[in-house]
Amino acid sequence: MSNPRAWRGKGRTTTPNSRQKRNRLFIDAHPDCQRCNSRPAGEAHHELPPGHPQRYDWKHMRALCVPCHVTVHQHLKIIFTVRQRSV
Repeated sequence: MSNPRAWRGKGRTTTPNSRQKRNRLFIDAHPDCQRCNSRPAGEAHHELPPGHPQRYDWKHMRALCVPCHVTVHQHLKIIFTVRQRSV
């Protein structure tokens, strides 16, 4: 997801899809943020890009609180922007 803030702005559905169910199971199994360890986790972060065959393996996911998840995506956005300019 390239813009996590825009995605968060969309209304949640009343019936969760399979992605939301899978992410919720992961968050339930990992209740604390795996980055700061001080806040409850609210979102699942995928370390592999969309389309990767192992993207949904739990060993490639991290349970993060919302502020940490935004920070991780902002950092990734900066890295990709610098790489694109240097190419």
